[in-house]
Amino acid sequence: MTPTYYTTAELARAAQVTRRTVMHYAELGLLTPDQVTASGRALYGPYALRLLRDLIDLRALGFTLEEARDAVTLRRATHDVSGVYRRDWTRADIPIDDERLQALQVKLRTVHDAYERQADNLARFDRWLTKRFTGGQLPPAHAAAHDPAAPHTSEPDASEPDASDPDGPDPENPGLEGTARADQGRSGQG
Repeated sequence: MTPTYYTTAELARAAQVTRRTVMHYAELGLLTPDQVTASGRALYGPYALRLLRDLIDLRALGFTLEEARDAVTLRRATHDVSGVYRRDWTRADIPIDDERLQALQVKLRTVHDAYERQADNLARFDRWLTKRFTGGQLPPAHAAAHDPAAPHTSEPDASEPDASDPDGPDPENPGLEGTARADQGRSGQG
């Protein structure tokens, strides 16, 4: 099956970013076209949409342009234009030296570990903000970010207090869990 290719404008529309954003990432070498027509028009394969979303997410998570470039380069070296993992890739296919790969791995683990530590806290904070400031009318963040057709409803428990935190959110720091507040009080931090 022949993959469908996106023009710059189509890719931007699918990723819900501006055409200029796609062009900027292309100019920086972060996003490379999979084909270029005889007239010079850039065409992007199906996997480019995933890579563009990855770039946007990685930048939002604090990755530098160079780190984001390395992550996308690594994905492109190990996946085909449709996004299927290539089992035949070799180390020679990855144009990144070992030192930069190790630095990328350290950064990925740091961000992942921070997310793991904060996942429940972030969800609680999001529910609290949704309940207190929007009346529960916001769509879930993951659906809104990647699916424009996602239903616009809040999480089922957005209107209920979180049973795991009987104190509820701290008004001065609504994302801070009750247990963490107690720990801060005992240690004199905060």
